[in-house]
Amino acid sequence: MNTADFEKEIKIHIEARYPILWLVSFEERRVEKILENLCKELGTNYWCWSVSRGLYSTDKKKKEAIGREKILTAIEEKIQKSEDANSLFLLKDVAGYFASHEFLRKFRDLPSIIDEQQRSISTVCILSPTLSEIPPELEEDIVVLELALPDYDEIEEMVTSTYGHLIPKTWHSSTRTILFQSLQGLSLDNIRRVVRKAISINKGVLNEDCIKDIQDEKQQIIKKQKILDYYPHRETIDNIGGLDEIKKWFIDREHVFRLSREKIGTLGLEIPKGLLLIGVPGSGKSLCCKALAGIWNLPLLRMDVGRLFGSTVGESEKNIRRCIQLAEAVSPCIMWIDEIDKAFGGVTGFQGDSGTQLRVFGTFITWLQDKEKPVFVIATANEPKNLPPELWRKGRYDEVFFVDLPSVDEREEIFRIHLERRSQDPSAFNLKELAQNTQGFTGAEIEQGIKDAIVTTFNAIHEGKDAKTTETLIDELSSLSLTKEGILGSIRNITPLSVLKKEEIEELRNWSHQRARPASKSLFRQRVETLTEKEKRSIAIHEAGHALLMRHHFGKLPVFVSIDNYKDFSAFIPREEAMKNTFTKRDLEKEIGVVMGGMCAETELYGQESKTVGASHDLLEATAKAKKMVVEYGFGEIMKNASLIQLQDYTLASGKDVLDDIQKILTNAREESEEFLAKNKEILLKLVDALMLEVLMSSESLSEFFKTNPLE
Repeated sequence: MNTADFEKEIKIHIEARYPILWLVSFEERRVEKILENLCKELGTNYWCWSVSRGLYSTDKKKKEAIGREKILTAIEEKIQKSEDANSLFLLKDVAGYFASHEFLRKFRDLPSIIDEQQRSISTVCILSPTLSEIPPELEEDIVVLELALPDYDEIEEMVTSTYGHLIPKTWHSSTRTILFQSLQGLSLDNIRRVVRKAISINKGVLNEDCIKDIQDEKQQIIKKQKILDYYPHRETIDNIGGLDEIKKWFIDREHVFRLSREKIGTLGLEIPKGLLLIGVPGSGKSLCCKALAGIWNLPLLRMDVGRLFGSTVGESEKNIRRCIQLAEAVSPCIMWIDEIDKAFGGVTGFQGDSGTQLRVFGTFITWLQDKEKPVFVIATANEPKNLPPELWRKGRYDEVFFVDLPSVDEREEIFRIHLERRSQDPSAFNLKELAQNTQGFTGAEIEQGIKDAIVTTFNAIHEGKDAKTTETLIDELSSLSLTKEGILGSIRNITPLSVLKKEEIEELRNWSHQRARPASKSLFRQRVETLTEKEKRSIAIHEAGHALLMRHHFGKLPVFVSIDNYKDFSAFIPREEAMKNTFTKRDLEKEIGVVMGGMCAETELYGQESKTVGASHDLLEATAKAKKMVVEYGFGEIMKNASLIQLQDYTLASGKDVLDDIQKILTNAREESEEFLAKNKEILLKLVDALMLEVLMSSESLSEFFKTNPLE
């Protein structure tokens, strides 16, 4: 809680005669100042004790050298004295003394001693930087209050009152905001230090250069916490090759994230919560995280999952809470969780690690769902199948993107970026040829190929020369002149991950296509270029039919729809367990209608003779579902409310009876789908045209389409 709430809560508990308060904060001077001001307001005596300074009051002259053994006796005496009635005692560094049975016993006596003084109010406060384990004997008497790091308003007040005369009047309000935001996540003492240092570096002037110096110093302070790493802004959107869908998403939501909570509520918007990026290792997921910080001009905090889990009891839970507190204190900020699948992959109810992983995961997802502070969480995963389903649910992340291997156009852009970074002129190279020779390469592998080419070129320069001659040559060179042949030679020595892990990547691609939004349209456009206009329109009709029926029956939209013939992306297939547990007979009939939607759309626009092979695949799938309805779920006419598989008695029904029931389900589903598509033929044609134009339409694009084209 912030300072105002912290002081208010202490006041309420003092007036309510709570005997012991446990105050959690590592800012001793800030807590002391709050308590001193509160005691002046209440007319209460203030006493503070530490093992080094003894017992002292607000009047620094009143100091008594009292050690640990006698401090509780001294407090008891002062409570009982009339002149010291109505007292507040702040005890530092006593949490570790509760191991002593004698000390704990005396402390347990304090609440009853305080209660005996009916005419006075006395409260004992324990100040500790962490919430140590409270002895069970004291749990009934202790109230825990935690002081958060200074918020934006407190920082603004302190900096303005102390250094306001140095802030240029010409500064725009946004510059002042950046200054105060850059100090979030620090204690008041550290804020004073880093501001003084920045002013000193800039020769006694507080200018815009000070903001960068403050951010650099803040980076060191946050690193000391050993939980989060602070990343400076080094990457920009121009450093990302391809991934146009992700970049567009970043740009579209920049201003929304910066809006105040009041403005957000007024406009009916929601603050973006986060993204989950899944895909092939080396494809640019981490680069996107770093670039986002540069695009939004926000601090980037990276959670090291390796440091999250500690070896001692309770350490992991404390780390995740500390991580969340620090991120919220620094907010608005971006929290990057790299390879989240390593932290929470395979989380189940199995308590094999004494439940530590499960408890940490529970704390994290609860915060992810309910967080109010502007902390944007962006997580990456290479093995998303291992992630628990709770992480996939909408509300915890705004979107899930799949980052595939780069297309030829994207590889060309990646080559250009890395050549420019290394002082090479991209126009001197045939980038298209380089891109065509790196089919299946990730961005990281292309970068490594260029690095290797530079090393090879450098070695060729000093080959056969002595050290002195080589040093002279190096001094004369401003850069190394790479050649196309040199780069291609280095590329040929690299075996890409798409070859080494071909099966795993293909499996990941197939799994993700039904669950995630593609990060780029270029791959789809590239594959579509090989299709004729007739083929593209045929696929567009088929996929549009699926999408319209899904919208009609379930109010859902596919993750995306594409006229790429690589996969049937638009089919909505519920999980088997959901089908068994929650789907009704009508739900299954509607699901079959969705599956047959593509075939029915082709029939509606082209007639029976123009059905594609894709339609036959859908029919096989629909038939399999109808068979399950009859044989497994007992939804047929021959055996209502029973399963032939469970009964293990196929003699109860002939094969013809089963087939008749299956045929009836399929016929009803097809007729219902055809009737609906005939009624919405105009919208079907509009969606087909949109797909022909866009090639790929995301769920957001489809949602906008149906807003202007409502179904009948």
